[in-house]
Amino acid sequence: MSPIRCAYHPDRDALQYCNRCGKAICSACVVRAAAGNLCRSCAEGPRRLAGGRSAHVWLWAAAGAVLLLLWLVPRLVR
Repeated sequence: MSPIRCAYHPDRDALQYCNRCGKAICSACVVRAAAGNLCRSCAEGPRRLAGGRSAHVWLWAAAGAVLLLLWLVPRLVR
């Protein structure tokens, strides 16, 4: 049976799996976190804005505001 290879370093044997995405990772790629052993991309997580909120939260808020206006404006024009 052949050893499982690291998802980021195909020349190295994987020692464990990322607790979030399940990728096989070697000892150089593992990041120890409160959520367990993570790969670097999962440890970085979503990019955060200066206020600490992720960018997609603001997109959902803007979409909600547009939908509210589309619903509200016809009722005010009557």
